[in-house]
Amino acid sequence: MEVSKQLKKQIVIEVIALLFLVAVIIYAFFAIDKAQENKVSSIDGMVVVVDDTKNKKIEVLSDGAGLETEGTTYTITNNNKKTINYKLVVVPNEHDENILNQIRISTDDLYIENLTDLERYNGGYVINTHTLESGYTKIHLIKFWYKLEAKDVKLVDNIKFEYKLIRED
Repeated sequence: MEVSKQLKKQIVIEVIALLFLVAVIIYAFFAIDKAQENKVSSIDGMVVVVDDTKNKKIEVLSDGAGLETEGTTYTITNNNKKTINYKLVVVPNEHDENILNQIRISTDDLYIENLTDLERYNGGYVINTHTLESGYTKIHLIKFWYKLEAKDVKLVDNIKFEYKLIRED
């Protein structure tokens, strides 16, 4: 009797451990899949990671609500032996000025500007100019939304943005 009771207890413990192991493996697959959605590249000795997995389609929002959105995280690490200066340029896939005039942008939750008011550079807009010392990392948080006044304008809800890092020497 005693052996049968201990055997049942051991089987229950092993089944629970096996279920836990299966759950950990499934979680690991999802975590690896999510990590692969980030875009990682190397540019002139700088490592750039773009995480736009939390972005949704661009919506009509107030500035306060726009700041509360998740946005894109753009991380730059300077692996060079010297300090570098760079420009962060965003290039929209839409080129209709009437639509682009309705877009607001926030950089690092510090500045809110109209996209078309920014400096233009090779078909895009300069959203940040920065100096980064050797061995340091800078993280930029970039958010986009349509102005509240844009409700009367024909808007495009599938606007995508490409990010370019321009090194200045």
